[in-house]
Amino acid sequence: MNVSIEKLAKILFALFVMVFSIYVLPGKVSESNYIDETIKHLEKSQNTVMTFSGTTIATSLAISALPDDFASPLANTVSDLNTYFVFLFAVLFIEKLIVVEGIKISFVYIIPVACSLYMISILTTKEIFKTFGTKLFILGLSLIMVIPISTHFTETVCADYLVYVDETIAEANAGADKINQVMSVNNEEATFFDKLTNAFKTAIQNVSDLLEYFKNVIRKCVNSIAIMLVTTFVLPLLILMLFRWLLKELFSLHIPTPNIQINIPTGKKKISATNVDLIPEESENQ
Repeated sequence: MNVSIEKLAKILFALFVMVFSIYVLPGKVSESNYIDETIKHLEKSQNTVMTFSGTTIATSLAISALPDDFASPLANTVSDLNTYFVFLFAVLFIEKLIVVEGIKISFVYIIPVACSLYMISILTTKEIFKTFGTKLFILGLSLIMVIPISTHFTETVCADYLVYVDETIAEANAGADKINQVMSVNNEEATFFDKLTNAFKTAIQNVSDLLEYFKNVIRKCVNSIAIMLVTTFVLPLLILMLFRWLLKELFSLHIPTPNIQINIPTGKKKISATNVDLIPEESENQ
């Protein structure tokens, strides 16, 4: 009788979690400040990626306008950086989609199914349903928590690196604007390098000095892209792996293995796959 009451209590608790997950949690979690700040951070990152992409295009066009054979390859290098921005924007879009739609999917579908499997495991006493249900429950929690945790972690720990990205964008924009300004000035008395010196406030003696300036800008752009790849893609992936490991340890998942019986020919003992220490009996002749 005590066993039946215990099973009934577990089923009622799983049923309560299911109903609470479907009808209460989706609205409450979606309206929380934590999720709202996560979405704002992702939108800010998307704007940064789009701004950075536009900056590299403007810089590439500015460099290609310079009167030197080395300008075109350098401009093409800057233009090729946009491939990474497409990847970053796609990752951010997926993360935002997970935050917005993942809450509904997790609370309305995944977690209730996990609770149903848990109730089935209680009624049938089959561990496989409990194991699969627990994994679904972990998946549901991961969809809800991993992206918000990673974005807030990035904003807190990697704030200085994100400032470096903003400074790189500003510097690249400034360089492109100055080149365009020099090209648009119709002052025949001043040479091209005099115009560059006045624009950059630096003693630009020839085009190679100017290209060296933009090479430094490109190096900063590459560093900024690496920072954005780490904060946008690598960190969320690492946090997801850590989160799944912690939940797995918390729920102590153990996948049951079958106990296979093997019949050995006459004169030898019957052994199982889980007991390999037994040895055959010696024959009477020995």
